[in-house]
Amino acid sequence: MKITEKAAYVKGLVDGLELDPKDKQTKVFKALVDLVNEMAEEISNLEQCYDDVCDQIDALDEDLAGVEDILNNDEDDDDYESLCSCGCDDAAYEVTCPTCGTVIGLNESDLGQGGMTCPSCGETLEFDYDEDELDDKDDDAEENAENDPELD
Repeated sequence: MKITEKAAYVKGLVDGLELDPKDKQTKVFKALVDLVNEMAEEISNLEQCYDDVCDQIDALDEDLAGVEDILNNDEDDDDYESLCSCGCDDAAYEVTCPTCGTVIGLNESDLGQGGMTCPSCGETLEFDYDEDELDDKDDDAEENAENDPELD
């Protein structure tokens, strides 16, 4: 029996007593029965909201599991290969294919090869890589960060 059904049962019991409506005790019983009925309805509403929230959490959990599968590459390592041409997780640079817009993670040895084929569209990508030039830019960026008062 649900709580609303129990509250209705108690109300029926009190009504069946045929108490004197002018008696103070009858007024107390009726007030308590009304309170129990309101509480039972509120509890039922809260239970429904709880069930709805649980359903939403279950749906989010399923969606998150799909995202985790993609990020962890549980099923297919080809997805990761499209993000990093070297098949490793030490990508230090990103290149965006001008044809399809795919962002490709690269490390220094990939750049040293001078080019590659985009894994998504097959476009030939060429790199003009000068290790000394990149090292100078990294040093300049570090110096600017140290001397910039806004970053302190």
